[in-house]
Amino acid sequence: MAEAELHDFAFQQRRLLTKRGFWLGRTVTRWCQVEKDTLVYYASKESQVPKGRVTLSECTLGQDADEVEMWSKVQRATMISMSRTSRTRTTLRTVLLVRPGKGPIFIKTSPDEIASLAALMKRPVEMPAMPAMPALPESPTRPECPPSGHSNFFPIQEPTESESRRAALARITSRGSEWSAQVAEEMALDQSPGPISPDSSSTRQSQAPVFQEVRESLGAKLAYQKSMDLMWNYDLQAAAVLLEPWQNSSLWHAGAAAECFVLRTILTGRKSDALASLDLIVVAEKLKDDISSSSLTLAHEIVTAELQLMRSLLQIILGLRFRALYNLRQCWYAYYRLEQFLEDEVSLKRCAQNVDCVMTYEDLRGRILFGLGFFYMASSLVPASLVPLLRLAGFLMHRQRGKMYLFECVERALGARCSIAAILLAMYHLDLEPDMKHAGNILIASLGRQPENTLLHWAGSILAWRNTFMSQAVSITGKALWCCGEELGEKAVYLRYELGMFHFIAMDWPKAHEHLNCVYVSVNSDKVFFPYRTLVTTQLAAVAFSMGEQEYGETLCKECASVQDWSGLLKLETDFAKILQIFLRRRRQGRRMLAFEVMYFFRQFPKVPSHMLLAIKDNVQKTTDPLRECEDCDHDSMEENSMVELASALTIQVVVCFYLGDAEAALIFVPELSQLCPRLPSWAMYLSAHGLYWCGRVFALNDRDEDARFCLQLARSYKKYPFNINVKICKVLAQHEEQMAQKSQAA
Repeated sequence: MAEAELHDFAFQQRRLLTKRGFWLGRTVTRWCQVEKDTLVYYASKESQVPKGRVTLSECTLGQDADEVEMWSKVQRATMISMSRTSRTRTTLRTVLLVRPGKGPIFIKTSPDEIASLAALMKRPVEMPAMPAMPALPESPTRPECPPSGHSNFFPIQEPTESESRRAALARITSRGSEWSAQVAEEMALDQSPGPISPDSSSTRQSQAPVFQEVRESLGAKLAYQKSMDLMWNYDLQAAAVLLEPWQNSSLWHAGAAAECFVLRTILTGRKSDALASLDLIVVAEKLKDDISSSSLTLAHEIVTAELQLMRSLLQIILGLRFRALYNLRQCWYAYYRLEQFLEDEVSLKRCAQNVDCVMTYEDLRGRILFGLGFFYMASSLVPASLVPLLRLAGFLMHRQRGKMYLFECVERALGARCSIAAILLAMYHLDLEPDMKHAGNILIASLGRQPENTLLHWAGSILAWRNTFMSQAVSITGKALWCCGEELGEKAVYLRYELGMFHFIAMDWPKAHEHLNCVYVSVNSDKVFFPYRTLVTTQLAAVAFSMGEQEYGETLCKECASVQDWSGLLKLETDFAKILQIFLRRRRQGRRMLAFEVMYFFRQFPKVPSHMLLAIKDNVQKTTDPLRECEDCDHDSMEENSMVELASALTIQVVVCFYLGDAEAALIFVPELSQLCPRLPSWAMYLSAHGLYWCGRVFALNDRDEDARFCLQLARSYKKYPFNINVKICKVLAQHEEQMAQKSQAA
């Protein structure tokens, strides 16, 4: 069949479809048709509203319906009965479509259409190439880190001064430095090779074909333990192959299969992956229910608690927040009951020596430590207003105990949970209790044990980025994508978004568009859990305007305008949606400024290295040159829109100088900006408030106290505008007036 015929293939009429319902697991019937490469099914033969869609490229043709053993006997009998009572049973046959992680689909159609459908499903799908490693602007004073070895990519110190930054980079780039040296013996291995560089191979090759041949000879216990190692090194395909023979009969293997799919869902955010994970969790829970109460052991209780924790995470992704909260409460009680066994070494060792248990003593203890550490720490970080509710629900808050449990799990490398415990500790020491050296050492030790763990690389990229090492952050994120493999890497929307954001800050608009557009398409075409959808559209519109694609940018702005109810969005998304409407309707002249305003409102400037800040300042300066040439710098004769664009550019330049630590350079722009801001129209009120606020900050740094107070008081007079900083202005003004009073008393 020709390619065009395959593309246009469709059933002669809607065909009867039989599938298992998601909620009750009962057999349901639908009517389906093929639209391009998608199977669309409806509630009735005449219905116009689809009930669901199935991508044919993700399906495979199975055996005949009479040979299927995947459903219960009652469901199978019902399906066969329907097949026998069909009026067209002499001309129609039942074809089986198998979907990964989901129940099968049965379709009654003709033999010719079955052949056409098979040809359509076997048509090769072009996979987009892996993105090339980005090249960011280099600093003339900063050496590049060598590409080999994972331990060279994390900053040691918080870069507060130029000398400390250079010293930190010197330690990073030095192979004999304390940063690349062995850490504590309990945390390091004798041989800890770094991950293979993404440049050494176009794609990461899975070990699935190797284990496909030897899995039967490994046995259930060894296969489980090896699959956990593969899983947390993100060879999910090989892990699934090892677990497959036992996942429908063993609780341990069923729970591991669910965990494998959860790790995939964490990167893709796809609701289809979340639903498939929930199905696997249901299978594991049924296997646990089939075990007699007298045969239940401590290991069974640990697996049950972990299944509840995974279920809660998946329900958050699916938007089922109340169910997630209920399951989190049940999960907490399950872990709390296990805390007593941390002091009972005998029970843990006896459980590990049980013939039926596939987990070691270290694994059992590590799983309990991680669960308790997670809940103790997470509950202690909630806002004070929610503390009474958590206590009423039975949660206990103990941050130090949570840290202690997590650290023991990491320090002693207790099983598969030490990686995620290391990530939690590193992120905690990144923000809440800053200790960059400790956070980096934790990640390095974990990468030594699992050099191809995508989540560890992801955490490392965040650590590098937060310390303004942008080039290293991009490199590590690229390695994280490589560790995913080709298929999963293309769907890892969170990593692609992070790469797009890095290129956005570096003003590499084509590469930023490549990654952000990939995220935008995934979020809008697939059901993906992405909390900040409007922000992706905003950044993509800014990239489009910066590349000169005005129509494309306007289309994206209009898309945000079509959101009628902004009450359901986050405050940040609502503010960006309002800014986009201003650029769409009012600011046609200076749309290139949208990208820099997005960087500012995202609060990215504090995390950008100095050479990139200088590049941003130069680019903003170029946008003001045409305005000054046309208007001759006469504010009285300036047009309204020109004043707005000039004020926007001056504000960004002042902010950049502030974060460069050059208050004198910022003072050059402040007098003109302080005169422009009060003259701006009402629709640009947000620029007036933010511009005057920064004028006040810079005046204060240059000991011009009265000018600073005047600007801050004027900024405080603006009330309703996007990205409202009135509270911040009042706080800074109060501090400034207090300092002025102290100076007057001292004089």
